[in-house]
Amino acid sequence: MDGAIQTAIDKQAIHDLQVFYSMSIDSGDYDNLDDVFTPDVVSDYGHAGTHVGIEGIKDACRIALDSLTSAQHTNGNHWAEIDGDTARAGSYFTVHMYGEGTPGGEHFQMGGKYEDQLLRTRQGWRICRRSMRVLWSDGNRAVRFDR
Repeated sequence: MDGAIQTAIDKQAIHDLQVFYSMSIDSGDYDNLDDVFTPDVVSDYGHAGTHVGIEGIKDACRIALDSLTSAQHTNGNHWAEIDGDTARAGSYFTVHMYGEGTPGGEHFQMGGKYEDQLLRTRQGWRICRRSMRVLWSDGNRAVRFDR
């Protein structure tokens, strides 16, 4: 296959993987993350801590999201640099969080950036390292941090 075509296919697969992550955590389907990350993934979620292994990421997502009435992650400005069976990639994110009945306001939102290292596996691309950095936030922090 032509190298440019394969690169385009790989970039689209990585983009789809990043979107699948957001859709999975917003719906509470944390077991879908087995199809996003390698089993030994290392993640640095900033204020939510560093986690080693897929179960650590699932637990971090449960702690952050299960108490909310709803959450909606959106991703944009995706990028990927492919080097054979490895890649560096990332995207910006915005997450809107809603906590019905939270004193002081029911909405909180954050924006930031994911930076990923990926491996091509037999099952497709998987994230083996993820770093998340929050760049801004707005609204009632109690929706996310005090529930």
